[in-house]
Amino acid sequence: MKLKLTVIVALLFAQITLAQDLASLKEGAQKIYLATATLDYDAILDSTYPKVFEIVSKEQMKEILIETFNGNEQMKIKLLNVAPNFEYGEIKKIGDQNFCLIDHNLEMELTLTEKIEVEEIEMMTDLMKAAMECEKVTFNQETNSFYIKKKATMIGISDAATKNQWKFINKDKENVLVNKLFSNKVVTALGM
Repeated sequence: MKLKLTVIVALLFAQITLAQDLASLKEGAQKIYLATATLDYDAILDSTYPKVFEIVSKEQMKEILIETFNGNEQMKIKLLNVAPNFEYGEIKKIGDQNFCLIDHNLEMELTLTEKIEVEEIEMMTDLMKAAMECEKVTFNQETNSFYIKKKATMIGISDAATKNQWKFINKDKENVLVNKLFSNKVVTALGM
């Protein structure tokens, strides 16, 4: 009887812990999504997985974000206000780390400073679809802008480096950042 009670208590504790972990994951994902949508660069950096800053400093990352969203000589990117409709994957414990893949809606407007010739539009649209793995890319000649709609994936990470709080990175097509930050074991276990 004692064994049964111990097992039941252990299972209940595991379920409660998982539910709390999922709740904090959802809260963190919403926080970074909102920070990105409102261009709150400091909040974005605070929600970013800290080991990223071993590759690029926080200051450099902030400059990159500002340049990307405020524009440069070639283009300006504006994130459109859409419901993210988060889809949370399984929380996976790999070694001493927890991971979760989170798919979400992402729509943006990419405005180019140089006018695109009519004959280049289809080629540029196809290139963007392939490079960014987009569901839909359309071009507005009047504004010289591409409207991009896609399912994006961010990765939630909770470990000693994050003080067991959920922090995030974006998954890119080539998994460049993931491969720099994590072992092959992690990459394989996450199905990338």
